[in-house]
Amino acid sequence: MIFDYYGFPRGCGSYREDSCDSYVQDDFEEKMTLLKRMYAEGIIDDKQFGRYKQMIYDNTISFEELMDIRRRGLNKTKQQEQDRGIDSADSDIDVKMQKLQQTRLKVLQVRNKLRQRIDELKAERDKMENMAESVIKISEEKTEEFISRKIEIEESIQRLVKQDNELEKQIEEIDEMIKELQTKELEYEAVKLKEEIENLK
Repeated sequence: MIFDYYGFPRGCGSYREDSCDSYVQDDFEEKMTLLKRMYAEGIIDDKQFGRYKQMIYDNTISFEELMDIRRRGLNKTKQQEQDRGIDSADSDIDVKMQKLQQTRLKVLQVRNKLRQRIDELKAERDKMENMAESVIKISEEKTEEFISRKIEIEESIQRLVKQDNELEKQIEEIDEMIKELQTKELEYEAVKLKEEIENLK
């Protein structure tokens, strides 16, 4: 049994006093109501509304044909919403990917500066060591001063080396996150391709 959009069966019934034949032929109001609903739902535009309205007046389109147009329109709208959902997900992935790449670049820049500073401190440490050895026979006080300075520098180097190791771990974590996003991106591309193929059938 075919039901109209009100939920009532399309056929003879007690809610209409006229005959079954006249019901099928004289459903102008039902057609117009359905047409207005399709327009309100955004399924048809102004031009289509005018064309279908004239067809209803000319009785060249049936209620079932209008229902079929509405059904196809709803399916198309649903598909467009799904596509927008995928496009939105793609957009989110692109934004996250860009942020991760920017963060990775910043970490690398800080790490390069840090390593450069470590090399400078190592050179200064070696210099203090050489100076301590050069004055060891001349001045015990100077020797202790150079050795003390060397120890301070060594402590600074160790702190920076620890930070360098932490930055290296951060880069590894970012790289893993980038790989996960790349995997999601491929998954969405596969879904979009599948939908494109289905639409061609």
